[in-house]
Amino acid sequence: MISSKQMLDFAKSSYAKFDVDGYIYINEEIEYRTCARSAYYALYHYLKSIADELPGAYEDVSSHEKVIRKLLASGDEKLVQFAQKMIATRKTRVRADYHIDKNFGKTEAYKILRVVEKVFAEAEVAASEETVSLDS
Repeated sequence: MISSKQMLDFAKSSYAKFDVDGYIYINEEIEYRTCARSAYYALYHYLKSIADELPGAYEDVSSHEKVIRKLLASGDEKLVQFAQKMIATRKTRVRADYHIDKNFGKTEAYKILRVVEKVFAEAEVAASEETVSLDS
């Protein structure tokens, strides 16, 4: 079993390889896409652990949309911000996964990784202030 934090650590270590002298890429673009995907799913699982504790149920929508809707409906400003960041990063992840006919570069991987890191950091602060319950 793994945690969302471990998924984020994997994405961070994947990105860190890009700047190591002598690192041999099998396929740069695939690695950028994998980094972005891993970062997004770290965020998804992290926020899902929060959303699962919130009231409400949404049928006939994807698991990702359920998380987003529960966070948006929470009334908590920070959780609404997290939902908005999930929406933005989800768009990048969709580009990484489904639009392989379009270029996907290091910049996209960098941006999504930094957004996810920021959410994790903000959530830790919120948890320490007891506004959000985080167990991941």
